[in-house]
Parts: sequence; C-alpha cells; structure tokens
Amino acid sequence: MKKLAAFFLAATLILSPIGNIVFQDEITAEARGYKSGKKSFSTPNRVQPNKAEKKQDNTNQSNNKAAASKKPGTGGGLMKGLMLGGLAGLLFGSLFANMGMLGSILGLMINVLAIVFIIFMVRKIFAIFKEKERKRNEEMNQWNNR
Repeated sequence: MKKLAAFFLAATLILSPIGNIVFQDEITAEARGYKSGKKSFSTPNRVQPNKAEKKQDNTNQSNNKAAASKKPGTGGGLMKGLMLGGLAGLLFGSLFANMGMLGSILGLMINVLAIVFIIFMVRKIFAIFKEKERKRNEEMNQWNNR
C-alpha cells in the first residue's frame, strides 16, 4: 500500500508541469483605460529655525510618533486570532486526547459553547447600546408628548 501511494505521489509531481501545456489556462488582465494623474510635490519655503527651536521641534515630533504608534484596544487582528485559536485547540486537544470518540464529542461541545458564548456577548453589548439610545430618545421627547 505504501509503495502504491509513493508511486502516485511521484507520478503527480513528475506530471504536474505537463498540465499547464495540455490545458493552457491563460489569464490576462488588461488595463487599457487607466491613466494615472499627475503627481507632484513642492516643498514650502520656510525660515530656518535656530538651535533651541529645532531641539523643541524634534522633541515634539518624537512625542507625536510615540503617541501615534500606540493603538487603542488590544489590536492584533487575524494573526492574533489564529494564534489564540490554535493554542486553545492544542489545549483542549491534549485535554481530551486519550478518551477516544468521547474526547472528540467533548471537544466539539466546548467549541460550540465558545461560539454560543461569543454570540451571546455580542447580542448583549448590542442590547446595551440600543437601550442607551432608547433612553436618550425618551428623555429628548418627554416634553413633546404632553
């Protein structure tokens, strides 16, 4: 069985370049109607600052760069989510590893519960914001009803 699988793998690797010749899938993109706009840059004429002003200006720029580099919230995005998901999968995978089919079922239940919990939290946050908006609208319109 191993020799047969090795043969098919080798045959696939050897014959894969021939597929481009046989099927000839040529995909080309043409951008005939696109014209770029004129790009230019002109430097403003400035008076050269003295050394004290330069030092203060450099300090302000470094403070601005430090403030701009800090992001609000946790940041991360896709790669952080993939990392945390992979770590959670390894944790729960090793937790139920030697339980056979029951381990797979328990792992599935934990994943489903995690998804339900996330959906519940999103709905709860949405409901809180909606309730605040409703109360604000009631306060604004309380004198219009009478």
